[in-house]
Amino acid sequence: MSDTDMPSARLNRRGFLGAAAAAGLLGTLATPAEAKTAAATVISTESGQVTGVQGGLRGVTVYKGIPYAATTAGANRWRPPQPAPSWDGVRAADSWGPACPQPVTGIPADQVPELGEDCLNLNIWTSATGSGNSRPVLVWLYGGAQALWSGQEIYNGSLLASKGVVVVTLDHRVGPLGGLAHPELTAESGYGGSGNWGILDVVAALEWVQRNIGAFGGDPDRVTLAGWAQGASVVNILLASRRAKGLYHRALLSSGVQYTKDPALAQGTGRYRSLADAEANGTDFAARSGAADLAGLRALDADDIVTRAAADTTADFGHVLDGYVLPDSYTAVLKACAETDVPVLTGVCKDANGASPDLKLTLDAFKAHAQAEFGPLGLADTFLDLYPADSDTSAAQQYSAYARDEERVSAFLWATQFKDTAANSSAVHTYFWTRVPPGYDDTNPVIGTAATGAFQGSDVYYLLGYLYNTDRPWTSKDYDIADTTASYVARFAATGDPNGSSLANWPALATDTPQTMELGAGFGTLAVADSDAKLALLKTYLEAQTTEF
Repeated sequence: MSDTDMPSARLNRRGFLGAAAAAGLLGTLATPAEAKTAAATVISTESGQVTGVQGGLRGVTVYKGIPYAATTAGANRWRPPQPAPSWDGVRAADSWGPACPQPVTGIPADQVPELGEDCLNLNIWTSATGSGNSRPVLVWLYGGAQALWSGQEIYNGSLLASKGVVVVTLDHRVGPLGGLAHPELTAESGYGGSGNWGILDVVAALEWVQRNIGAFGGDPDRVTLAGWAQGASVVNILLASRRAKGLYHRALLSSGVQYTKDPALAQGTGRYRSLADAEANGTDFAARSGAADLAGLRALDADDIVTRAAADTTADFGHVLDGYVLPDSYTAVLKACAETDVPVLTGVCKDANGASPDLKLTLDAFKAHAQAEFGPLGLADTFLDLYPADSDTSAAQQYSAYARDEERVSAFLWATQFKDTAANSSAVHTYFWTRVPPGYDDTNPVIGTAATGAFQGSDVYYLLGYLYNTDRPWTSKDYDIADTTASYVARFAATGDPNGSSLANWPALATDTPQTMELGAGFGTLAVADSDAKLALLKTYLEAQTTEF
């Protein structure tokens, strides 16, 4: 595996040529002859033969829009994914499949992909030249909550593929089509649950990878399941689930895990509902949609369902504790030592979850927060002493400092649970992302359209290394950081350990050593809080919470 290959570019991206010339990137552009060769290679899958197209970097081929399951329309709506259809002849895998129907309000029309219920398709980037290469595989799940859910070009796998990883991105059901629970669906399912359809799609994609990825040069025994935000929450659920055991062998979660007593779990992407609550919510949504029963819901147009759900402030289509996909609470699974024992790489971003360089907060509101959160434990004065503020400006700065500390401490406590409570032998590597991407990205409807600082998702550019595929004014420093960060990811996918030659040492988590790895603005170890006193305060606060998620 090469740790030195660097990205090429779409030459119409602003600022690319100067930065690329400085970083020495132009030599990796594919030639027309290489593109023709990529398109000519025929790969056999269980459903039929496919050809790909040149993948953006020299030697990389991408296969787009390969079905891993059947359409979810008609009778298949709100059912577990069904087997993919077969085809005759050679299918040109040269265009993206549809994304799941979803709200696209506010997203420029030229950035909205085709939408449709025949959305269970995946895309593969590989630089392997045959089935005998046995390369590590990374399956990437998209994030987004009120933004675009799609596994298409914004998650470009070319750079990781050039480093010897076979990268798979996929589309799965989202929103009401991916999360509706209903008593009739529970009765129909055969396993006593409903909802979580999108997670079942991910399981089906992982099963497809097991059966087919060898033909693309991938090793089915070295699969990393990865994602950010919403996607990372799916990875976390599948760590707790029995549905995907044996289908992946490492887990990468960007902005995806928190200590299981952290109150933030009640509001974040990892939250879940009981099956009873989810069924009641689905029943109410059906009634408000004019559907008397499941047949009536299935008769509705998918776009109509999406539109109604977007306008329905009481509808909820998040994860469901159904006893099947998610067998129990996160805490209970960990205590039962039932968490999947695989190497984990996980981290958070500096300016996320309440922290921001642009935060506006009054001093009174800051003090009120201290009393509300820390007062019941008799720790409000301690909090205000450790995060002192005497103005609105300093209150906002101190709140951001507190939020950054708490995120790191929460991730450390989760990793401690994973290692100690679940008695897992696999290593955990945690990180704190600190690089602020330059400018804005008008081409990306999901990550960083108008966010500032090292915002949630800012690490994803660099983890995948797809800077050249966006519209930010990247510098040669950014390309260097992306190459280093993607090299850590490639090493983790290959071995379960991100460390490698020429990379700064990244220690595995030790439960008695509260430290993490800084990635981005620098590469080196970092304490999980800015002082021992702050660590003690936040650890006491989190461990004293009574609700276990």
